[in-house]
Amino acid sequence: MQNIRMSVSLVDGGAQDFDFENGKEMIEQLLTDDWGAPPTRLLISATAEDGRRVEISIPYSKSNKVRVMIEDSE
Repeated sequence: MQNIRMSVSLVDGGAQDFDFENGKEMIEQLLTDDWGAPPTRLLISATAEDGRRVEISIPYSKSNKVRVMIEDSE
């Protein structure tokens, strides 16, 4: 079962989709599996238009769940 999908929108209107079963597979395929010390997670952080911080944490694991955090607005 594919658990993670990443899509990249292209300027010609197309898209490139990447499907992964888990965070371990995603990190190894997109980056590498040749680590001095193994990673614990891939963290994607961004600031939304309204200024709130958004984080997506994808563990380097076959079983742990992805975590999404959206900062509360003031």
